[in-house]
Amino acid sequence: MELSIFQMIWIASGSVLVIGWLVVSFAPPSQNRTVIEWLSTTAMYVAILTIFVSLALRAHASGHVFAAWAIGLLCVLFGGGLMMSAWKTVTALGGKKKAESSATN
Repeated sequence: MELSIFQMIWIASGSVLVIGWLVVSFAPPSQNRTVIEWLSTTAMYVAILTIFVSLALRAHASGHVFAAWAIGLLCVLFGGGLMMSAWKTVTALGGKKKAESSATN
């Protein structure tokens, strides 16, 4: 069975999300937990975007213009979430100050 690039990204990001979720569930509050929370949140957005980009490309290839635009709008919205969570991950990695909020608050 050959996997597409979308399937590989989805499997990898889903794995990071589940592992991070389990670690956060059992870890006491700390700076490392905050980093893992934001890393898992970023992985969630990557998984969601991978699904929507794949669907948008399929809709475009089959000539469904409205579906491609609608799914493309979802890609833009979740892309914004990805950028925000990626920024929060980088900020949490800096560790200079206590994070103002965590991904689970």
